[in-house]
Amino acid sequence: MKFAWKVTLLSLCILVLSLGVGSYLLISLSFQTTLEREIAVAQEELQLLRLSYEAVCDARGVTLENLSGSARSLQRTLEEGDYFAGRAFQVSTSGGAQVYSTLNSGSDSNLLRQIDSRSTGYSIRRDGSSGRVLIHCAGPVALPDGILYMETVRDISELFTTRDLHYQIYRWILLAVAVASGCVMYALSRWLTGPIRSLGRVTDQLAAGDYSHRAKASGGDEIAELARNFNHMADAIAQNVRELEDAARRQEDFTASFVHELKTPLTSIIGYADMLRSRELEEEKRCKAAGYIFSEGKRLENLSLSLMNLVVVGRGAAEAREVDMLRLCEEAGRISQPAMADRGLTLSVRAEPGTLWGDAALLQTLLQNLLDNARKASDPGGRVYLTGRPQGDRYLIIVEDQGRGIPAEEIGKITEAFYMVDKSRSRAEGGAGLGLALCREIAELHGGTLRFQSELGFGTRATAELGGAERAEEE
Repeated sequence: MKFAWKVTLLSLCILVLSLGVGSYLLISLSFQTTLEREIAVAQEELQLLRLSYEAVCDARGVTLENLSGSARSLQRTLEEGDYFAGRAFQVSTSGGAQVYSTLNSGSDSNLLRQIDSRSTGYSIRRDGSSGRVLIHCAGPVALPDGILYMETVRDISELFTTRDLHYQIYRWILLAVAVASGCVMYALSRWLTGPIRSLGRVTDQLAAGDYSHRAKASGGDEIAELARNFNHMADAIAQNVRELEDAARRQEDFTASFVHELKTPLTSIIGYADMLRSRELEEEKRCKAAGYIFSEGKRLENLSLSLMNLVVVGRGAAEAREVDMLRLCEEAGRISQPAMADRGLTLSVRAEPGTLWGDAALLQTLLQNLLDNARKASDPGGRVYLTGRPQGDRYLIIVEDQGRGIPAEEIGKITEAFYMVDKSRSRAEGGAGLGLALCREIAELHGGTLRFQSELGFGTRATAELGGAERAEEE
């Protein structure tokens, strides 16, 4: 059953039950109050008739002994008296003999047996012949030498008819209220559960792989809060899916690039090796072929070492200790100086004292790769700057060159494995597109980031902001 129907039926049951019970109790209470008032009036009428009858009997000297002789004159007096005219009552002896009666419904023997000379009583009964509902009251009439019993009736059929009419009207009103309330409650339930249905549709779309849809979240109630939380979850899922898709794409690109990088040197090695194996060559050509085989083999060796470093760093395998960054920067400058001089470049190292908790060997690799990348991007006569300075609890390493620069659309891709802005130039320089990917992994391993700023024709600025994440884990 739909939630809207559940809310409607539950609310309708509560409304009908509460309204029905309340109305029934109200009608019953009103009826009971009126009935008690009618009983009181009937008993009061009996009391007045008893007293009046006793007064008449006393005035005429009527006793039980002369009752039969005085009956005729007593009856005439009662019929002619203004007070007794039109009154429905009956007087009888204790043995049940009727003395006087104007009742149409007969005597109530059971009621007479329940009273005595000092008490009165009443009963409510339905007359079998007429169907009327009567209050039948009975009480003693004291004579000087004994007791007579008087019975009166009061017709309260109208009271029961009114009650039944009220019950019938109440049932129709209850039915009308239930129908109208059901329609209103269903409309309200549909309106209130609208965001939930919208949430369900969005869930189905997400399950089908469409992550662009979001639930409507308006208002400050719990459903709106649920919709907002769901949208946050959907955003996180969409982001994770995009990251997984990017990771899968990078993995495919990595595999394709790796196969390509292997294929090129292997083709050269196989070709020159087959030439040496299958034919006689002059010494010069043989040495040249062997040189190609050696250089391509070294290229494969460098590729395998770079891949191994990338895998090792990606798994977070590092020995953390306190590193003197000033000494590390100066050492990196000394190592890179010969290669810079061979290319006709000037290297300037400007480092400030500072320490960093990390792996000295990996940080050295980071510096060497950034410097080597700057060297390859620079033309002879240019300058390369290596700057290091502490910044709070972090340490900044900046490598700047005056080389060719990187197009703006390429900056976000240069740290991907095997990605090369200028593939022909990079391969001529012996690169495989793994250096900056390795630098990014090393920076992240040390709780930092690697950023690039570049302008075509004016050079590139690489900034590694390193922190002490590994130290916190170690401690």
